[in-house]
Amino acid sequence: MAPLSHFIALVRQRFTVLYLRTLVAIIAYLPLRRDRLQSFKTYDAQLERLHINSMDRKRPRGIKIHLYSPPSAISSSGSPRPVLVNWHGSGFVIPLHDSDAPFCAQVAKEAGIYVLDADYSKAPEAPFPAALDDVRDVLNWVATQPERFDASRVAVSGFSAGAALALIASSTLRSSLKVNIKIVIAIYPITDLTLGGGDRVIPKPVRPLSPWALQLFCDCYAPDASMRKDARVSPTYAKAEDFPDTVVLITCEGDVLEPEAKALAERLDDGRRKVTKSLLKGMHHGFDKGDPRKGTEVWERRVEAYRLAVDALRGSLG
Repeated sequence: MAPLSHFIALVRQRFTVLYLRTLVAIIAYLPLRRDRLQSFKTYDAQLERLHINSMDRKRPRGIKIHLYSPPSAISSSGSPRPVLVNWHGSGFVIPLHDSDAPFCAQVAKEAGIYVLDADYSKAPEAPFPAALDDVRDVLNWVATQPERFDASRVAVSGFSAGAALALIASSTLRSSLKVNIKIVIAIYPITDLTLGGGDRVIPKPVRPLSPWALQLFCDCYAPDASMRKDARVSPTYAKAEDFPDTVVLITCEGDVLEPEAKALAERLDDGRRKVTKSLLKGMHHGFDKGDPRKGTEVWERRVEAYRLAVDALRGSLG
């Protein structure tokens, strides 16, 4: 691509991302806030806002994290507890940290563990591997806090793009980390960035992610298309033996990303680990976000998904 046309394409990409970020902020702010406040009341959430050091010198304040403590940990000074580290969905570009507050609050209370809801760098300003560097920094920071966290019993989870980061952390990165990841929970993950925006077709799509948006997200996060088969970008290419003993994949019937997650689950289910694949009938990508009304089908499926995560964490972490 000629220098001028390349520059014009980058400017167009930046403006498109800015437009999407503004649109999401306007549409999602109030529903997410209502859902967050209600979840705090329901689960008696104990929240601490922190910043930890980042490898990126352009982030002097470090990486933002929200630490959810189980109620029982506040009133006791017992031994360190297991911890779940979670990463939110974003398409790798949308700043939606704190959108998983209901999930984090419920897990902290019902599983009785700490939950770290971690932010990460966003493309196109910070493409691969910036987000993955933040993932590594957060997990290694956990190992420096032995008074609270049991580094031998660590779980990772995520939604959408955050689920991809969790899958990569629990496979390709796992052996190089200072913590022992025992379980990964990936909720409607994107797993294969080599697929083009129009390559994902399913029989019964429900509010599907648009091909142009999917292509934009991939182009922003991994602008070098030759890197998209790297297991640090697309977890579907990670070695099966690198994954932990327990893998939970929760997908949506109406989500165009469902087939690639299903394929990953089938490849990992080789008898060497416990693999749980749960398909939520009639649900769409990101169905659980935005204050679903109690008693609706969406509400019931969210209850089902979050309960599955809690039960899996209890079983894996003890």
